Amino acid sequence: MRFGFAGTPDFGACVLRDLLERGRRPELVISQPTRPRGRGRKMVDSPVAVVAADEALPLLTPADINSAEILEEIAALRIDYLVVAAFGQLFKQNLLDCVPCINVHASLLPYYRGAAPIHWALRNGETQTGVSIMRVIPALDAGPVAARVCMSISLRDDAGSIGRALALLGALATDQVLQGLEDGTVRWEEQPAESTYAPKVSAGDRRLNLSAPSLECHNLVRSLVPDSAAEVWKADTVLKVWRTWPWMEPSYERDDVPTEARTAWGEPGRVATSRHRGGRLFFGCGEGLLEILAVQPAGRRAMSAGDFLRGYGSRLPEFFDLPSAP
Repeated sequence: MRFGFAGTPDFGACVLRDLLERGRRPELVISQPTRPRGRGRKMVDSPVAVVAADEALPLLTPADINSAEILEEIAALRIDYLVVAAFGQLFKQNLLDCVPCINVHASLLPYYRGAAPIHWALRNGETQTGVSIMRVIPALDAGPVAARVCMSISLRDDAGSIGRALALLGALATDQVLQGLEDGTVRWEEQPAESTYAPKVSAGDRRLNLSAPSLECHNLVRSLVPDSAAEVWKADTVLKVWRTWPWMEPSYERDDVPTEARTAWGEPGRVATSRHRGGRLFFGCGEGLLEILAVQPAGRRAMSAGDFLRGYGSRLPEFFDLPSAP
């Protein structure tokens, strides 16, 4: 079977690498163009483009995947199917008429259709997620499904660990679906009507609401890592929060939370510190305590809570600001 591959971010790169390891080599790779990234706005290739270059795969980086030039290239290469993993552009009808497209979607469809399924599954506290292999149709992530693979989510997982695991499962499932298409054993199942949506993450989604339960705050933090961090504010100063752990009241029975940190219990936004284990930092929440394990002050690198307290502990406010009610 002759297939092409379309993807852009790390998730797509992981799927492509795993397919290559399974002996599935695409005739063509399509990724989004080089874009400026980081503070220096340096032009950087997408992770999928990097894999394609490393593996000497034919690569196209169009501004629009639906362009006539791309359709002509797909036809010239006699591509039977286009495998898609987080490409990042809308596929129009002219492309879908040119080649059947198979999408590796990082959720158990019909739940979490859209651009950020991993983020919203973690943020909503799901304990299970998965990957779906679906046929692309004009409606967003609504096409028939050929395979679903489930996995559990632990409290220590973040978007990075879940993304890597789902990419591996997605490559395995895609390999099986491609084999099924070759031998005629694939069965497509229409999705149920009820669905949920996972929109793109905006800057406003990163602010921690310490009035919420500590578990909810922890879920927000891990839903953003490693691409970005959650934020707490004091006036116009921001502190980025990269890693946390939620403590609920029963934890006190095991003496996991030092006595001096318990002063923040039930006081949303209150800051508490301890010298225990080299320095520990806690924020009070609407329920429980949120232990801060890694932070990043403005203009500095990310660091452990202990290192942060040694350098910045004397500058910590008594309370961080709570978001205003909408």
